[in-house]
Amino acid sequence: MTSGLPSQEPFYYEDEIELREIIEIIRKRIWLVVLLPLVAALVAFGVSKYVIVPEYEASTQIALGTFGHEIYGNLAASKEILVSRDMLSQVLVDLRLTDEYRSTEDFAGPLSIEEVRGTRMLSIKYQHSDAARAKAVVEAVAARFLEQSNAIYAQKHELPAERLAKLQDEYAGTLDAYQDSLDTLVALEAMESSDAAILIARARVLDHLAADRSILLSLGEEIHTTEMALISMESTVVTDQPAVGIDPVNVRPMLNVAIALVLGGMVALGIVFVQEYFEKNPLESR
Repeated sequence: MTSGLPSQEPFYYEDEIELREIIEIIRKRIWLVVLLPLVAALVAFGVSKYVIVPEYEASTQIALGTFGHEIYGNLAASKEILVSRDMLSQVLVDLRLTDEYRSTEDFAGPLSIEEVRGTRMLSIKYQHSDAARAKAVVEAVAARFLEQSNAIYAQKHELPAERLAKLQDEYAGTLDAYQDSLDTLVALEAMESSDAAILIARARVLDHLAADRSILLSLGEEIHTTEMALISMESTVVTDQPAVGIDPVNVRPMLNVAIALVLGGMVALGIVFVQEYFEKNPLESR
C-alpha cells in the first residue's frame, strides 16, 4: 500500500545541491573571502595605532555632605553646579586655560558627572589626549566644588556649635551654683536644726537644689541633642583621589580588528554572490 504523502527525498536532494553550489561559489573566489577581511583588519589596526589620537580618562569621586543644604546636599542640584558655566569658568582660570578654549561649552565637552547608584557620591570624569591635563581638570573641578560646599557647611555648622558652647557654659554655671547650694546644705545640716532661721534657710537651699537639678537635666538633654546634630553634620569629601587610567579609552586595536574581520568577511561574501549572479545572468546589451 502506497502512502498518499509525497516523497521528501527530492527536497533533501535539492537542499544538498544548493549547499554544494554555495560552497562551490565561495571556493571559486576564496582568495577574495580571505583577502578582504585581512585587508580590513590591517587597515583597522593601522588606524587604531597611528591615526586615532589616544585619549585618557581621569576620574575622582566626592561624597556630598549631610548638613541639610538644598543644593550642596542634593545629588541632582550638585550635578548642575559641577557643570555650570560659573564653576567651569573658575576652573579655566585656575588652570590658566582661558586662551585655549573659545567657550566653557568647548571645555565641558569631555566632562561627565555621574551619580554612584545607592550612595550620596558623584563621579567626576574628564577625557583628554594629555593624561596630566585630564587629571588636573578633575582635581580642579572637585577642589572648586569642595571649596564652595565647605563654605556653606561652615555656616551651617557655626550656629549649632555656638549654641552648644553657650549651653555648656550655662551647664557649668548651674553646676557651680548647685555645688555651692549643696555645700551650704551640708553646713546647715551641721547646725542646730531647732532654730527657725536655720530651718527656713535649709528649706530655701533645698528649693534651689531642686530647681538647679531640673535645669541641669534640661541642659544635659539639650546639650546631647545638639552634640548629636553636630556629629550628624558631615562636610563634602573626596572619597577617591583623582587618578588617570594607563590605557587610552578610545583606542582598542584588538576590538577594532575583530570588528573589521567580521565586516570584511560579510562584504567579501556579498561581493562573491553578486559576481556569481551577474556571471549567470549577464546584462543584455541594447
